[in-house]
Amino acid sequence: MKKNFLFALFLAAALHGKAQQVSNPLMNPDFWKGKPSLEMVKAEINKGHSPSQGNAAFFDPTTYAINNRASNDVIIYLIEQEGNGIHKKTHHSRTYLQWAAAAGNADLVKYLIEKGSDIHYKDSYGDPVIAYAASAGNTNLEVYEALFKAGIDPKATYENGATLLMLAIAHDTDFKVTEYLLSKGLSLTDKDAHGRTVADYAARLGNLSLIERLLAKGVDLTDQALFFATQGSRQKQNGLDVFQQLIEKYGLNPKAVNPKGETLLHILVKRPNKELINYFLSKDIDITKADHDGNTILMNAAAGRDVQLVETLLSKANTIHAHNEDGETALIKAVASGSAAIVDLLIKKGADTKVVDKKGNNIVYHWFNSYRPNAKDDFVEKLNVLKAAGIDITAPQQNGNTLFHLAVDKQDIDLIKKAAELGADINAQDQDGNTPLHKAALIAKDDSLLKTLIALGAKKELKTEFDETAYDLAKENDFLSRNNISVEFLK
Repeated sequence: MKKNFLFALFLAAALHGKAQQVSNPLMNPDFWKGKPSLEMVKAEINKGHSPSQGNAAFFDPTTYAINNRASNDVIIYLIEQEGNGIHKKTHHSRTYLQWAAAAGNADLVKYLIEKGSDIHYKDSYGDPVIAYAASAGNTNLEVYEALFKAGIDPKATYENGATLLMLAIAHDTDFKVTEYLLSKGLSLTDKDAHGRTVADYAARLGNLSLIERLLAKGVDLTDQALFFATQGSRQKQNGLDVFQQLIEKYGLNPKAVNPKGETLLHILVKRPNKELINYFLSKDIDITKADHDGNTILMNAAAGRDVQLVETLLSKANTIHAHNEDGETALIKAVASGSAAIVDLLIKKGADTKVVDKKGNNIVYHWFNSYRPNAKDDFVEKLNVLKAAGIDITAPQQNGNTLFHLAVDKQDIDLIKKAAELGADINAQDQDGNTPLHKAALIAKDDSLLKTLIALGAKKELKTEFDETAYDLAKENDFLSRNNISVEFLK
């Protein structure tokens, strides 16, 4: 009965979140593809639909409007709404200026710069505004000019010493951006910090005629072009023909290694294409090779969803017991992000189910932390595989952390309820003497974590090794006190 009740709570929460998102037309990309007028957008807002709502990926109506090339009067109106603003962080912590620059919206870029948007801001990937715009395919010279006038140095270098010309070249089929950047002092013969050339960067989208044009201008092509070709784009992955020509026509080495110590197969197994993988498997690449972080090709494949690929790799070279620099094995990778079928296969092939990483975390830790509300079936399937292998799901980690402790660390009420459903000890103490309730009292931003734990049986009277109760710790929580959140219920 308790299990069914908790599952109903999970389901209700998921459906409620999904319903909220679907019910707001401003959060529907199709709405923006129709190029709505300002009056239409205002009408939806007047109906109570939020202009600042974000989804699980932190996209909001304004990012949808910018990326779908809505009119600037609409976009500016949205930016000015409460909850938005020029400094708001959205998907991958990008600001509206980054989205506008990538979309080639020069007028919006100028507006945002004028209003004080940070032209040097870096997103969660470390990409500054202009670098993201160049690599995303902006070909509007006015965007570059506006950013240069605002203070960006055209000759600045970015990740791995790449120039703007390198970042932009794959999209520059007519050479207009190239000629513009050359006029700003950049050079076709520049190389990045690893010796990679403009022609190497051009291989990203598989445009071989662009590479020919660069070669005709005296630009070198190196083996690293093969690695850029594996990148493709969000919409397109380069096919076998591109790699065959790079190898057979230009003589590039299929066994090459990139600056991270990866082979081409290290990368290709992350986004499996059977034809491509079979082609490179035929090139005698060392299947056992680890990259500089200790990751093998098998580990990378195990983190994905292609069980047949994992079977193929195991048949060619069994690196199932290899550890990377963090102490992770292929099984840990599979449990953390791969499929239940891969987890099952690795265990049946002899993977060590008692393995712990360098932090002392076992595979249950990695499985539990993989929980996602939109992937519950996979979570349960992995649970069944682990149980069938005789693994004690509720056993504490080396530091005494139980599933409840892990759930509290993530401040995730769904996971707290999941820990209860699985039978974890809600009053267990870690190596520092803290119960999950103690931990929650220290880090809680409101009273919901604490009240959920108490409702599930957490004992308020238990004390830490310093003789402190949850109430004592909660009284020291600055966030709770600053926000006037009462903790008297912990007495």
